[in-house]
Amino acid sequence: MKARVRRLLLMLAAAALLLDGGLLLAGRLGAASLPEEDTAYFLDVGEGDCTLLVSGGSTVLVDAGTPEGAPALVRELKSLGVRRLDAVIATHPHADHSGALPWLYANGFCGRVIAAAETLRQLPFVVQNGCALETLCPDGAGQVQSLSVQWGRSGHCAGSVWYHFAEGGKSIFFSGDYTEDTQVYACDSIRGQHADLAVLDCAYGRDETPYAEACARLVLGTERLLPVHGRLLFPVPKYGRGPEILKLFSDRLRGVSYYADALLLENDTTRRAGGFWYRPGQTDIPVRLYDGQTQGIVFVSDPQLRSAAARDMAEQVLSCGGAAVMTGTAEKGSYSEDLIRKGRMAMLRYPVHLNHAQFAQLAEQNDFRQTIPYHSADFSAAREILF
Repeated sequence: MKARVRRLLLMLAAAALLLDGGLLLAGRLGAASLPEEDTAYFLDVGEGDCTLLVSGGSTVLVDAGTPEGAPALVRELKSLGVRRLDAVIATHPHADHSGALPWLYANGFCGRVIAAAETLRQLPFVVQNGCALETLCPDGAGQVQSLSVQWGRSGHCAGSVWYHFAEGGKSIFFSGDYTEDTQVYACDSIRGQHADLAVLDCAYGRDETPYAEACARLVLGTERLLPVHGRLLFPVPKYGRGPEILKLFSDRLRGVSYYADALLLENDTTRRAGGFWYRPGQTDIPVRLYDGQTQGIVFVSDPQLRSAAARDMAEQVLSCGGAAVMTGTAEKGSYSEDLIRKGRMAMLRYPVHLNHAQFAQLAEQNDFRQTIPYHSADFSAAREILF
């Protein structure tokens, strides 16, 4: 069994080398030797997600965590004796999964970065040695030498995918950030999959509020806050839940004006055009560039309000008696967390992940020998899994 798993992980690394046809050297990150066991390491990189697969001297990183978690990621790799990375495989472009890539480059990484072309396009930095998933595996499946690769849209945002890797009778599955409760993004439901090890989204842990109930709470909370404050600021990812919330509000609220920053307006134009990453039948919802004067709902493309422009926009809304609403997770030390702590930002979640009940259901709908919940403090995975 170990020999087959080792070969599977070696073939994962080989996928990163396909276009060049030769060995891509990666930078040295430490001096100790690699573990001899075939191991999946779930690295502690703070708010982000990062899994290291090690076998037979081959190392593959699935996602890379946040920019803030980059120093911890480099320390983790060094502590494990990782001297090289053969490839980084990204599930989607959000900062908690890809933000540390520039720091890996700075520490010598020069292997392939494999992701959907849309993910590579969205990343806010130059991707060295990027390899589009659609090139490796057109139509959602393909062979890279003897490695079988399958992927599908995960419903989380444009460019987000799940992965299934199989070779020599062994297989590994990664759900990425996954939801079937999506009104905007296309999702290829995970059903009937087989894997020896499956790493599945479980971000909401014990919070098992049904999707319909969470949506109703968000709409009701917004209906209560908007007449009182006149303006409501919704910080959302540049690519992700913003269009979902906009559609929800346009379906449920009446007489409300919608505004956004320039990037979200550009993304909404893409959504209305439709295409591979979107559900069919996208409608035209009037959204205008926020002018700082008009009342209504305002979307800003920075959930943690890290950028000066986003903070200025937030203060502009709040200084006029407006309020802010967080629909995701406020990261520690962020401006959004500070606003919540001071009572200037309300929490009304819009679900874009799985909870533990949905995690368990997904496991039952497939044939997974071992399942690992990730992305949740409630159900933390073991640091390392031998297989």
